Amino acid sequence: MGPDEQRAIVFRGGAVYTLDPTRPWAQAVAVRGRNILAVGTEVEVAAAAGAGPRVIDLDGRMLLPGFVEAHIHPLLGGLLTSGVDLQVADREAALSAVADYARANPDGLVRGFGWRMDMFGPGGPHRDVLDTVLPDRPALLFAIDGHSAWVNSETLRAAGITRDSPDPIPGFSYYARDADGEPTGFVLEAPALLALLGRIDPPTPDRLAALFGEWAVQAAAAGITAVFDAGMPPLAEDPDGLADIYLDTEARGALPFRVVVSHMVKDAPIDDAVAATLRLGDRVGTELVGGAVMKIIGDGVLEGHTGHLFEPYADRPDTVGQTPFSEEQWRRMIVEADAAGLDVHVHAIGDRTTRIALDAIEEAIAANGPRDRRHAIAHLELVDDADLPRFGQLGVIGQFSANWMAADPSNTVTVQQRCGAERFATIYRPRALLEGGATIAFGSDWPASGWFSTYKPLDAIETAVTRQSVGEPDMPVLEPLRERLDLTQALHAATLGAAMQLRLDHLVGSIEAGKRADLVVLGDNLFDVERHRIAATRVEMTMMNGRFTHGGNESRD
Repeated sequence: MGPDEQRAIVFRGGAVYTLDPTRPWAQAVAVRGRNILAVGTEVEVAAAAGAGPRVIDLDGRMLLPGFVEAHIHPLLGGLLTSGVDLQVADREAALSAVADYARANPDGLVRGFGWRMDMFGPGGPHRDVLDTVLPDRPALLFAIDGHSAWVNSETLRAAGITRDSPDPIPGFSYYARDADGEPTGFVLEAPALLALLGRIDPPTPDRLAALFGEWAVQAAAAGITAVFDAGMPPLAEDPDGLADIYLDTEARGALPFRVVVSHMVKDAPIDDAVAATLRLGDRVGTELVGGAVMKIIGDGVLEGHTGHLFEPYADRPDTVGQTPFSEEQWRRMIVEADAAGLDVHVHAIGDRTTRIALDAIEEAIAANGPRDRRHAIAHLELVDDADLPRFGQLGVIGQFSANWMAADPSNTVTVQQRCGAERFATIYRPRALLEGGATIAFGSDWPASGWFSTYKPLDAIETAVTRQSVGEPDMPVLEPLRERLDLTQALHAATLGAAMQLRLDHLVGSIEAGKRADLVVLGDNLFDVERHRIAATRVEMTMMNGRFTHGGNESRD
């Protein structure tokens, strides 16, 4: 240990919210090397720090554990969000943005991200509309939910997709077709999307690494100190090879957060799912990069009528959505993963998918006996009343993208149309899970969203306590109102709850002596901030593993 590492760093003079239930608040914290040395009063911490510490005067600011992202796509996100920004008001504005981007970038594929289903009818977008602004060059425009894409005729031609092309999973992942059987340019769910991407614009590790490096700096500036990569974009020759991007970044000393990786199972066959996840775990296992978790794509999204429901969609009574797996495949995947000591992480939007996942986890517990499990079910847009207490009973973590819990038009128009009024009044119920004894964890699912795409934990925290869009106190509140969280619950979900899901809670998630020094300094005490101003609070410093990844230049000897 060199002289700089031996010298302690002391934070004092502000509000220290520890998330440690034995001591929720403290006056000061000392860090030495990568660890928290002491937590307590200023006198106690000064004594532990010894002579000549570097002192950071918080001056009334707030010190928190670093934020833990329990569901995000750091590598895929950079790829999807490159190109033209389609997070605009309506279809006409989106077309105008595409045309402007194409003029400024006259060659090659036009990529874009952020269009919403409310810009179109229930049948989704059509190639003919996009052809009006891009008649002679390919376009690949991802929806803001990340589960569908809008392409033009030239893209379909270049990819060789015709009326005779088979759908990867009929009824779930497919090329939408008109009454004559011709592809419309609306492409749904990961198997079809990835097949299309592989034909016209296959991602390369170098490109993904460059995009990731740019985003990682922004993530650190948002206070993120650990992430769960909930599905790396698979490379055909090496499905989990992109984990090397994290390992290489760590080796260069440039990785600003911890990473837990996952092997994504998006469709059958499932024979290699457990073995592949174990191989990925063997591939990583460094100081900052670990795992692995089996990520199961259990269904789609309500916007595309691909979330799997008990009752038919209100605006399409001919379908209840679909899961890409049979119930036998569900049971086999989860029972075998559990027997191998793996955690599973299930994407579940619809209530039926959640039931299937809970049933399979319950069967795994019965078959494999007691152990420390951290199985999680993600998103949980709709959960049947009978299944709410099962999360606590089975020890299943409820993972929510709290940034989605607002009465924005994506919910109040599109999702309400899909669900009908009765079901819509029951979406996103994190408090109900907490009251049933469950742990909840926040993860943005960036870049995926319904209305606006964000990876910033403070956006999610504000939305969780208001159930309104960020910074909009006059807008309607998303029902049910009782599901608004208090600030302590939201902060727990963004720190210690998420760390528990990732099996990092022995290292991070709370400010305790002996844990790693993953910390964030906010410009104001969130408990004193008006709740509609939480997201506007400035992240002034981020520390991960005892080193500053954002800010940290101020000190006083």
